[in-house]
Amino acid sequence: MDHLGEIYWRSLLFVPANNIRFVEKAQTSSADAIILDLEDSVLPEHKIQARSTLQNNATTLSTEKRDVLVRINRPLSLAVRDIERAIHRQVKAIVVAKAESAQHLALLSEILEERERALEIPAGHTKLVPLIETGAAVRRIDEIASCPRVVALACGDEDLAADLQCDPDSETLAAVKYDLVLACGLRGIRPLGLMGSIAEYRDMEKYGSSVSRSAALGLKGTLCIHPKQVGVANNGFAPSPERIEQARRIVEAADTARAHGAGAIGLDGNMIDAPVLRRARNLLKEGERFAG
Repeated sequence: MDHLGEIYWRSLLFVPANNIRFVEKAQTSSADAIILDLEDSVLPEHKIQARSTLQNNATTLSTEKRDVLVRINRPLSLAVRDIERAIHRQVKAIVVAKAESAQHLALLSEILEERERALEIPAGHTKLVPLIETGAAVRRIDEIASCPRVVALACGDEDLAADLQCDPDSETLAAVKYDLVLACGLRGIRPLGLMGSIAEYRDMEKYGSSVSRSAALGLKGTLCIHPKQVGVANNGFAPSPERIEQARRIVEAADTARAHGAGAIGLDGNMIDAPVLRRARNLLKEGERFAG
């Protein structure tokens, strides 16, 4: 992946940090990011062993096209221990379970900074991906999005649904994702989520429909709990060839008009002005990242 600050994750696949077989299978995954999980998929009695594998697994799984992230536990006592073992040059970001507030992230960032300094890793190398999993976090979504190191927000559907006592694919959670897209757009970070449940991996047609709805909403990628979801997510969140071709025509038409001293012009009966051109350029940029 791009290590110069731009994040292009479409699929982020959870892999239990202590499951050797799953880690080995993840080496062939086409996921844009692998999340080595220390939280829900690791039993309390196995967390110490899971931490001990992080650095070797990160080195094994990180490639130019695939980032490695680590999901840490929520209790601060566990989070500190997780971070101490997770910070590594091949770990792109920390996924913060049950992110609570700007103060919560500031505290974690202080620990990150101390650990980076101790390991002589460039300051700010390790990014943050907060999971919005409680009603309190929903109320503070703007402040969470504005925190330094945060490069993406993700909606943790199952936990949030449990906290709000609704279904993961309910309109209540859909409304949260509308807010998430807006908060991320204002801050220039990547909105992650699914208009549906990430637990759906048996019915790929239904899952693909959820991905399409999510991309139309403005979400840019999703957490994945099963390898079967990765290809569908990658295809669904990448610009289609038709959209890329249309964007290319828009940019070419605008460039030609500018060369002749014209401002806004028309193409196929539609006005091409600054916002339309900006969307087209952004789409081409994203399309180039996923080409091939």
